[in-house]
Amino acid sequence: MTDSRPFDDVRALAASVPERDSKLYEGLMARSDGLGRNLRPLGSLASPLARIASVQGEVAPRLARPLVAVFTGSHGTMTDAPAQTAIRVANLSSGSAAVRGAAQAAGAAFKVYEFGNDHPSADYREGPSLSEHDCAGAVAFGMEVVAEGAEVIVLGNAGFGSATAAAAMARSLFGGAADYWAGGSGEKAKVRIETVAKGARTNSDLLSDPLNILRAFGGRDLAGTVGAILACAHQRIPVILDGYVVCAAAAVVHALNPDAVAHCLAGHVTAEPAHQALLDRMDLEPVLDLGINIGDGTGGTLALSLLQSASAGLGTLGTT
Repeated sequence: MTDSRPFDDVRALAASVPERDSKLYEGLMARSDGLGRNLRPLGSLASPLARIASVQGEVAPRLARPLVAVFTGSHGTMTDAPAQTAIRVANLSSGSAAVRGAAQAAGAAFKVYEFGNDHPSADYREGPSLSEHDCAGAVAFGMEVVAEGAEVIVLGNAGFGSATAAAAMARSLFGGAADYWAGGSGEKAKVRIETVAKGARTNSDLLSDPLNILRAFGGRDLAGTVGAILACAHQRIPVILDGYVVCAAAAVVHALNPDAVAHCLAGHVTAEPAHQALLDRMDLEPVLDLGINIGDGTGGTLALSLLQSASAGLGTLGTT
């Protein structure tokens, strides 16, 4: 990243992503209809499989070497954020989280990426969450996810305060009231809505640009997710987006260039308020809707397992 205008590099990456192979997509969709008999043996799973294959530039999707990557960070709007984030990381690292078992069943590598957990981003009710330089640095760190050599990556988030930051980003990207994007019921929801509304007022001069919206609210873990998505686009690695937080980061990339999320799938839609609305804005259909209300990669990994099975079925079509 350049020191003078670090966001210039991010914008250039978003503008220069390689295109998917539309002919491969169309060919695989035609193959999946049941050999011309419109049987659709894979149903709605054919489209995400075709998307994966067209991103990889292959006649069939490759899902044998997956990675589940969970990003964590601490947000200054939350009390005791480092300690709470540390608890989440400990649970993920010890295996006492559903996503670990799901990843093992899918044959996926699992890795937690910590984005300065001991150093919370600034409280965006008082000013931007990050400086432009720090935000770009977190974007660059997130790009390291491609170094694992995975064929497909599930992105999750377990940061503390990340969901409220995601709501603030979504509201700033797409407009609407704070309670629409950060809604819910009870005292916690009320605090969350007030936090989003106050953050928007404080950072009103930054809300006309997607990357400034990211640095205004996102913190290091969401900035890192933007970097991961961009790096995967350039390496032709399909990404399965997990919950609301990860999809809010994808929405920043989408705002820079809709084609820069053409390699992304929505693994599932959570019970998080406005998650479906966020997917609608990016024209993404979730693979699963199971009522899961967590974004740590669990739903995305379950979607991966289903897609692996469907891909095996696709491989046997027409062989008998």
